[in-house]
Amino acid sequence: MRNILILVFLLGCFQIGTAQDAMSVLIAQNLTDSVALGRIDQFRKGGYEKPFDCGTHTREEFIATAKNYLGTPYQYGGTTADGMDCSGLIFRTFRDLGLSAPHGAQALARFGEIILDKSELLPGDVIFFTQTYSTRKLVTHAAFVLADGQMIHASTSKGVQIIPIDDPYYWNAHYLFGTRIFGVVPDLSEE
Repeated sequence: MRNILILVFLLGCFQIGTAQDAMSVLIAQNLTDSVALGRIDQFRKGGYEKPFDCGTHTREEFIATAKNYLGTPYQYGGTTADGMDCSGLIFRTFRDLGLSAPHGAQALARFGEIILDKSELLPGDVIFFTQTYSTRKLVTHAAFVLADGQMIHASTSKGVQIIPIDDPYYWNAHYLFGTRIFGVVPDLSEE
């Protein structure tokens, strides 16, 4: 039920305009699930749709770099070929390309333009999931979007692997949103 409330709120909010408007609408909808509201409020307070500069790197470079880690075993908090978690895969991919990114799914979700509709996701976008384990955080899992409805992620049981985004048994029910970091130019005038 919480997943449905969060998704309905996010869908309604982000379709009306900016992400800021979306979060405002979410809070104003008077949802009765205090746990969901708390997670959304915590995420909102930390900021979102922050700019990220990928330099001259392409989507294809990110995907090829992430695929270098296929078969790497899962290790909570890991960021190396010896073992990595979901955000460790993304962190390591960025690092291998000489870029700096946070390690942690919730921290990663704060960067890039939010894309709610899965049909609008492009290869190289980052996709986020909620409530994949027990925590107070809104965002609990991250992966890179690949072509043909696939994603590359670090599974706790199988390590880094490629699977369908719309897996009917698990991932589809936990989908939250995606972010687009390519084509989002940082606004340096605010610094």
